[in-house]
Amino acid sequence: MSHQWDAEQTIEPSAALQLIQEQFPDLCAEKIRLLGVGWDNSAFIVNEIYIFRFPRREIALPLLEAESCALPKLAARLPVPIPFPEWKGVPSEQFPWPFTGYRMVPGLSACHANLSEEQRARLAEPIARFLKDLHTIPPAEIAQCHFFGDNRARIDGAVITQRIAKTFQQLDELGLPEQKTELEALIANLQNLRPPSNSTVVHGDFYVRHLLVDEKLRLAGVIDWGDVHLGDPAIDLAIGHSFLPKSAHAAFKKAYGEISDATWDLAKLRAIYSSSLLALFGHHSGDAVLKREGLRALRVIATE
Repeated sequence: MSHQWDAEQTIEPSAALQLIQEQFPDLCAEKIRLLGVGWDNSAFIVNEIYIFRFPRREIALPLLEAESCALPKLAARLPVPIPFPEWKGVPSEQFPWPFTGYRMVPGLSACHANLSEEQRARLAEPIARFLKDLHTIPPAEIAQCHFFGDNRARIDGAVITQRIAKTFQQLDELGLPEQKTELEALIANLQNLRPPSNSTVVHGDFYVRHLLVDEKLRLAGVIDWGDVHLGDPAIDLAIGHSFLPKSAHAAFKKAYGEISDATWDLAKLRAIYSSSLLALFGHHSGDAVLKREGLRALRVIATE
């Protein structure tokens, strides 16, 4: 069975290292290891200093372009570090697509930190403040960047509801999740959703894997900005439902500022969809950490 995250191009670490050495000799690249594989890109750590991302699917190409355009304009306005693209590789006989590199943002992905509910709750305020700063950046700052497609469908209630039904069907075949009945009832109560907006600077794929924490489990960075665009804040606010326990919602909202009930409900629906997809992706890719995070999020949301 094919999946929407299946790779169209792959590259081995040795071939990636050779390309980096050839195109960026000043980096003196000597060591490389695979950091991780996502839907759109394979990421490698070079010399334990740099991150290079190679697209796995053609759809990732305009996303990398948008990221390279937007991130230098956003970095100075945000309270924690984000990637700053510095190197752009060009297509070659060894790899047919462009690729990008930047200095590694220090920290451990929050999904690999395996945080307790209490530890997640302590991150509610810094995450909310980060999103507040991001969402109040004037759209004109990145208006000249080209963003792929119409991103409103990704936060359109009717579209998301249909996608959840398909994802739940696939999860049901795997015996997941246990809270399906509760979640379906919750979704039924979220039908009168407002239409999506497209005037806020958003990360676009703001979830546990893209949050970095330091050794004291403080928010240390936010990575993977390929889905950055002008869109609806609910797409990022979904983190309040998917990552935080319900007990931290009040602190999150207070630190962020006013969030309407309609926006919070739309964020919840988005969180259900992204978490169910994360569980499915984790299962089929053999990534037990992502599967665990997706199922945990669904359990938490089912109790809201």
